Amino acid sequence: MEEIMNTIIFACSTLRKELLAAMKENNNHTPIFFLPREVHTDPKFLHTYVQDKIDRFCQVDRIVICTSGCGGGTIGLTATTAKIVIPRTRDCLDILLSGNSLSTLERNYEGVFFTDSWLDFTRNSPLDLDKLEAERGKEGAAKFIKKLYGRINQFYIIDTGCYDLTPVRKYVRRMAHILNGTVEEIQGQYGILKKIAKNQFDEDFLILRKGDTVPHGFTFPVSTK
Repeated sequence: MEEIMNTIIFACSTLRKELLAAMKENNNHTPIFFLPREVHTDPKFLHTYVQDKIDRFCQVDRIVICTSGCGGGTIGLTATTAKIVIPRTRDCLDILLSGNSLSTLERNYEGVFFTDSWLDFTRNSPLDLDKLEAERGKEGAAKFIKKLYGRINQFYIIDTGCYDLTPVRKYVRRMAHILNGTVEEIQGQYGILKKIAKNQFDEDFLILRKGDTVPHGFTFPVSTK
């Protein structure tokens, strides 16, 4: 495929394995900058961080921002230095679950989704089950988890084929046991990432000309299960 040298990609770290797999499959060597973990928990920080990076790149023609809606953190980003391309997805989970078109994407918004990257993110947070059990004991941790999740007890493991499912299954089953919930494994085709790797920017992407700003409501409506 033709490599576009004046393109760069900013991507969420939770998409690392899948994006790298898609890029390798398509022999695409576009530079990728993975965002720090901290942007996940603070949409305002995400906005400030990404806008600062956009403003600093003055010798590129196109910046692909692979973070999508992300709690509204991308709304208001301005294409100050280059054209901006951003998936019309609500968050990184939509990206992993995407197929050939976002128009066919379905998702249970009352479910809890895991991949190995999301497990790693959870383990590094104060809400990690092992940390809670160490601090509160098993009964105290279970009580806290039940209060935190409320009636939400449907867990989904997104199998993208890019990681070992075993540790994710083990962890998620523990969570489901506490909540008397269910665990389902679903396929993650990460179609958006494959399109990025192919430089195939269709109706699933918002494309901003230099000087334009990411508007409210730019994400694609997703069907709920």
